[in-house]
Formats: sequence, structure tokens, C-alpha cells
Amino acid sequence: MLGEMQTNKGSMRQFLSMCKFKFHYLPFPETQDFRCWGACQESVITINPRFEVRLVNPFTHACINLPSITALNIQGAAKDCWFSVIHKAKYFKIQNEYMVFIIYGPRSEVAFTRSGDSRWSLVQSLIPARFVDVVCFKDQIMALSIVGTLFSLETNGVDTPRMLCVSSPPQQEKSWQKMYLVESSGDLLILFSYPNGNMVNRFRAYRFDISKREWMRLEDLGTNVLLVDTDICTSLPACDYLQRNCIYFVHDNLDSLLASGPRCMGNYMSVYNLKENYTDFMNLGNDNSFRYISATWVLPSLW
Repeated sequence: MLGEMQTNKGSMRQFLSMCKFKFHYLPFPETQDFRCWGACQESVITINPRFEVRLVNPFTHACINLPSITALNIQGAAKDCWFSVIHKAKYFKIQNEYMVFIIYGPRSEVAFTRSGDSRWSLVQSLIPARFVDVVCFKDQIMALSIVGTLFSLETNGVDTPRMLCVSSPPQQEKSWQKMYLVESSGDLLILFSYPNGNMVNRFRAYRFDISKREWMRLEDLGTNVLLVDTDICTSLPACDYLQRNCIYFVHDNLDSLLASGPRCMGNYMSVYNLKENYTDFMNLGNDNSFRYISATWVLPSLW
């Protein structure tokens, strides 16, 4: 899912179908002027200037209103910072119910809501930590701190949900740009993103050994691919149009907005081969938006 485009039919959201590498323009008024996070499933999460959070299907337009985040009393959550108050939002289906997690506020805390809830549940951590990602792994919520420490969420038998430390980060990795947690074919992976020249990223991956509670270097994704954007990472089986052992990374348009010339204008995708340490650089067309657009992955139910 790319940015909003003005057409003779009004504002349309631009989608790129990977199976045919074809652009589609679909009306998606539920996201107009909102910030969106792809959920690596068929819905996206949105927030508007009134701090209202919703779960929206871009194809059926079905919408679930989530509790407002104003009740969290987030420090500095003024009207002019609604866009940045949530750093990341993710949506999971666990045992026939949905759970939405957010990482929010100046301390990068975690909160969640689930089917039927009327409020957000705050998550405490026994060890002070700022969080950067959460993932559902075998129906267990795992989280990653800004220094790469792995946590698990405990909710049963406790008054307040809390994060428990599970493992330290891989010691070999330093000065990464971003980290992601992802479940891939029954394994828990951590993915490190490093800048590698203008708008191109390289990646390093590790698999978590549950018995040893340590990370093992992974140089081959097997028959899988990873789909990555600025916030989300998900795993899919390779197919005719998704090359095995590759990482497909879609970029935002921040450089386009900051650049004084046309050198960075456009929507971009990097295709990084993890085993060969090689990147293909794909231009997805001009970006005519004067607003920040973060391209994100959406998986229709047919997947």
C-alpha cells in the first residue's frame, strides 16, 4: 500500500500487486489524512488527529473502532503530535480473537487491547526498557527492546500484564538502524537493518534457539521470503513473483521530502538476497505527494 493520489474520481490509495507487478487505485477514505500501519494481514491500523484508533480492511472497508488512546494520558500528547505519539502498531489474530499492540509515547511503552475490550491495557516491565517491536510467536507475545533484549509477555495469573526478560541480543551486532521480530516457519527470527548507501539497506538475520536461549546466525531463509517496511516484517513462502531467500524492503518517502532536488524522488523497493549479500534496487514510480508516506504491506485474505 503506497500513498494517496488525486484522480478525476477523487482521492485514491495506490496499491501495488506483487503477483502481477501492477498498480491499482482504490478508494480508501477511511485512511485519508490518517497515519497507517500495515498489519501483515488483511487490515491496517489507523490513527487520526483526534487520537482515534481503528482497524480497517482496505478491500471490504469493514472497520473496528478501538479504544481511544487519550485515556493513556501520554506525556506531550498534544493535538499537533498525534502523528508521532504511536511509534508502531501491530495486529494479531490469536485463538479466534484479535489483539492490537501499540508502542507509544516518549518512553516507548507497550499497551494492547483485544476483542471486546473498552480500554487499553498497559504493560509493565520488570527491567526498565524502551520497546521497538512485538510479534506473536506460537500464540505467545514476544517483544524487543531498543538494545535488542528479547522479552515475553505474561498475562495469566498477574494483576498487571508484564514483560519478562528472555534473552540478550546477539553480541556481534552493533550500530544497526532498525530491528524487527518475525515468526518464520515456526522459528523466531530477529532481523537487523543497516544503511548501505543511498536508499539501499543490507540485513543480517538470526534464529532464536529456544533450548539454549540464544540467537544463532541465519544466512538462508530456505523457501521463505521476508516482507519489510519501516515498521513491519512478515514471512511468506516464496513463489513465482517472490524470490526465495530474499528480503523485500519498501521505503518511505522521507528523503523525497527532505531532498532539495530529484535525486531521491519516488517510491522504492530493495530486494536483498540474504545468502548472496546482494541488493537489487527497484523504482516503483514517481512520488507526487507533499506529505510523509510510509509504504506498507497488506495481505488480502486470499493469501
